[in-house]
Amino acid sequence: MDQGAAAHAAGNLVAALVHFEAALALAPDNTNAASACAALLFEQSRPRAALSRLCQVENQLLAEAEGACNLGIAALSCAQPAQARGYFEHALRLDESHVRTLIHLGTLAAREGRWSDAIAHATHCLRLLPQSETSWTNLADFLMGGRQSEEALAHLDEALGRFPGHPELALRHAVAQALSGNFDAAEHEMASLDAQAQGALRLLLKKSTPFSPGDAEADTTPRSLFCLQAFEAMDDCDWRDRHKLTAALREILADVRQPGKGRDSRHTMLYGLTLPLPDEDLLLASQATWAALAAPAPAPAKPLIPFSIKQPLQRDDRIHVGIAARSLRDAAATSALAAQLALHDHSRFAFHIYSPTPQPQAMLAEPLHPHHVVEIAHFTDEETVGRIRLDRLDLLVDNCFGTPWWRPGVLHRRVAAVQLEQYALQPYPVNAPFDYLVSDTFVSPHAPQPPASGAALVRLPHAAWFLPDSPQPERACIRAEAGLPEDALVLYSRARPFAINPQSFSAWMDILNAVPDAVLWLPDAGQAAAQNLAREAAAAGINPERLILTSSAAQDALRLQHADLFVDTLHLSTFKGLSDALMAGIPAISSAGSSMASRMGASRLSAAGLPECIVESRQAYVAETVRLGRDRGSLSALRQRLHAAKSDAAFFDLNARIRELEAAWTSMAQRTRDKQPPAGFDVVPHPSIRFSTGNQ
Repeated sequence: MDQGAAAHAAGNLVAALVHFEAALALAPDNTNAASACAALLFEQSRPRAALSRLCQVENQLLAEAEGACNLGIAALSCAQPAQARGYFEHALRLDESHVRTLIHLGTLAAREGRWSDAIAHATHCLRLLPQSETSWTNLADFLMGGRQSEEALAHLDEALGRFPGHPELALRHAVAQALSGNFDAAEHEMASLDAQAQGALRLLLKKSTPFSPGDAEADTTPRSLFCLQAFEAMDDCDWRDRHKLTAALREILADVRQPGKGRDSRHTMLYGLTLPLPDEDLLLASQATWAALAAPAPAPAKPLIPFSIKQPLQRDDRIHVGIAARSLRDAAATSALAAQLALHDHSRFAFHIYSPTPQPQAMLAEPLHPHHVVEIAHFTDEETVGRIRLDRLDLLVDNCFGTPWWRPGVLHRRVAAVQLEQYALQPYPVNAPFDYLVSDTFVSPHAPQPPASGAALVRLPHAAWFLPDSPQPERACIRAEAGLPEDALVLYSRARPFAINPQSFSAWMDILNAVPDAVLWLPDAGQAAAQNLAREAAAAGINPERLILTSSAAQDALRLQHADLFVDTLHLSTFKGLSDALMAGIPAISSAGSSMASRMGASRLSAAGLPECIVESRQAYVAETVRLGRDRGSLSALRQRLHAAKSDAAFFDLNARIRELEAAWTSMAQRTRDKQPPAGFDVVPHPSIRFSTGNQ
């Protein structure tokens, strides 16, 4: 052990480890030798080997809080949070005031989004070590992470009273001012920070922002910080800052009203669809985002992979369609894409899939064979552009808007003769890099007009939001197995959490109030969302136990048969959830609204032969749902009509819908080959085609 310590002091880590390993071989139960080996292995970035050494003396280490804490730290470094939590909790049972354990348990809880636990552990630390500045900063970070900004501000006021001018506390105070909506005070405090504190502020925000640090929208201005926190809150169904968020976004957008002025507002483009923002503001956010991407940027570094357009890949005379796909680790999205591709005419269309899968594996791409799959997660935008251009695409279809995998920088540089989004949620500004806006005659009721500039409108005759039928469960289950009340009316909705806005939820609560035996079945979006929804339900006078949350998509498929009625979200219609319900024979209610985003669900209901399930207002939405809930005979008849419609309704004839989409693509590609500019048109309805994918 002495020789190991001497070698370590001399900077010879290899020799030190050899000596400590020799000591451990001589005394296998010696915790000092095992801990020394582990420390050296950590220094050499070998955490799993370090944990293995500590586990050799696990029983001895677990006899004391310090040893149990060290085991927890090692397990955490090996990405084993459950094992780490067990060690930390064991340490606290031995010593409830063990500070190192409290610090790490708090950090682990924060990493997992369990903010109340993190705050409790940090508060305990602060009581034990009130003289430590770190105790104050940790609690401030957890309070802000848990969106308790006012409490964080009061806490930091007290901390700065103890430690006047402390730079780490001062910069956090400025952030807390911003997150509390005190924008003028936050700007003043941020401006007073010195250069070193400004750098520390950027580092702090880079670690804590809920969105990608590379996003230009994730800047350090007070309003932007507030908006990013509020967007994150919307993902947890926390609407308390909704009105303040709307006002802050309008103030930010007012600054970019000048023509050509840019600001990356991609999150506003998505989350704003559920906020009380006028259409002109949403269009402005989109326009500012594309203007920001068009602004002169520093010369990019030389691509690591020098793709050359002078050496394009070989291709045939088919129309080559590129699809910017989601991560192939999203099994549901990959399965839906594979099913759609199987319906296409491969003698006329060739498909190239560009996937942003982190740590890709060949097996993940197998469902998409024989189509060309190119993984681009490890490519820069410049490298991605170079690679896609080699394929000389006729069309590129972007499927990634609203997901972490959206690459607007690639789209802006143009990688195909024709670029379009698969599903447009709103009109494009004139500077968007899309040639066509694909919609349908219900979502976009006005006929295409010659575009002065920007995208030309192409309308499919029926719902543009078609999806292949989801696989049915192998076995049926009873309601008790599904966790659903046997005799209840089950209202079902499946939307991304941010799309469940106060208007939708309050309408659902009005329905539950009017139909006492009804329950609301929603996807489980995590502990924070469940707590927020329960709080809102209780505030509306509804027992939170009438909200039933499920966490697994597989479980949803198994239980879907027990839903009585799908209730669409207002403002931003659900995507796959409503389509899956219709395919499973579950009728739905949707309020059409006036925007493209709000009319998608009604479009599918129209194509499914259920026009009476489309309403035009929140009041009518509640009234019709309540009527069906009270009149089970009418609801049963509606379900029978939907079942009968599968033989002739346009929504269920996926082969014909695919032919219409192919006709649209063909017209777009041909106009480009003929060197004609984009022009809007309506696609002629295709005759019904009724055969299975396997017989095509």
